[in-house]
Amino acid sequence: MPDDPPPRASWGAVLTAHEPAQLLLANVGWHIGTGAAEVHVYLDDPYDAVLPRLAAIPGVRAVACDDAHWRRVAPSGRRPPTHRRRQALNANDALKQCSVDWLVHLDADEFLVQDSPHDRPLGAEMAAVRELECELYFPVAERLYLTGPQASIWEGVFRTCTRSQIRRGDGIDNDRVIYGDHVDCLDFGVLGHSAGKCAVPVDGDFRLGIHWAFRGTGRRRAERFRSTAARLLHFDGLTQLQWLTKLRRYTEYDPADFSVAAHRQAQIDLAAEAGAVPGGHAALHDELKVVSPAAQARLRAFGLLYEVPFDPVPVLRRVLGEVPDFSVDAFDAELRRRLPERTKGLP
Repeated sequence: MPDDPPPRASWGAVLTAHEPAQLLLANVGWHIGTGAAEVHVYLDDPYDAVLPRLAAIPGVRAVACDDAHWRRVAPSGRRPPTHRRRQALNANDALKQCSVDWLVHLDADEFLVQDSPHDRPLGAEMAAVRELECELYFPVAERLYLTGPQASIWEGVFRTCTRSQIRRGDGIDNDRVIYGDHVDCLDFGVLGHSAGKCAVPVDGDFRLGIHWAFRGTGRRRAERFRSTAARLLHFDGLTQLQWLTKLRRYTEYDPADFSVAAHRQAQIDLAAEAGAVPGGHAALHDELKVVSPAAQARLRAFGLLYEVPFDPVPVLRRVLGEVPDFSVDAFDAELRRRLPERTKGLP
């Protein structure tokens, strides 16, 4: 008699977003198409026109974050001022509402990729890790552009972070040696975050944070198991315009409500300087986010390059039927329509 197949847990994802419809449909379609039984999408704009399109996808729960929603979810009864607080509240609301075994908290520009979805599916790993009473942590790789014009928002390669490398106590900064002057703009080698994301079992006393989970009612961090079945691909700015828009958003918060990370502040400061020079924004974007062949070779030598292409279109065609326009021009046009004030004056 053949051995019984290993048990598999069901899993889902939750995200809070105010993004172009192309990105929301891609994120939802990708995760439904690669094994998620549920995706909970909290639309930060309660009048977002994409809601019926999302709700029509089997397995998707689309929620308009209107005043009634915040009266139900937020302790204050009002919409929190920062996106991080809104994300955390919505993630834990989904944790109460979902009917899957595990739930992962994602941003709209983050995609879980399973290295061997057929031989070692994520659900099998989750079923095994459940015995450990911990969160399941997904290490991050961040998209870099290749030299030359960008046609599709998915093009490029991925840089992994240095967080798991051995740290030194002899005064030598590994990251400064590897990245040189760019290091002040990086968090362990990436422009966005090196913390990754996590999934938690829904039948325990876990609470979801932005990057990690907590146990019980306090701030006790959950123990974690690093996934070997999946990794997180982070598109920190699908286009140059979206990256600049993201930096501008950080400047709009009251410092009393939101603390900007040092590496993000360095990017913001450089963007402010670049904006005063014709063509400065494009030059800064290329300096930080475009990787030359020589730079690729250097990252590859350090083991910091993930070179598996990401093309979600075949999966999305199967799930959505009609695939959105993923050209840079179409994406930027939708971004400007949604966020006219935040994109005003940006190239």
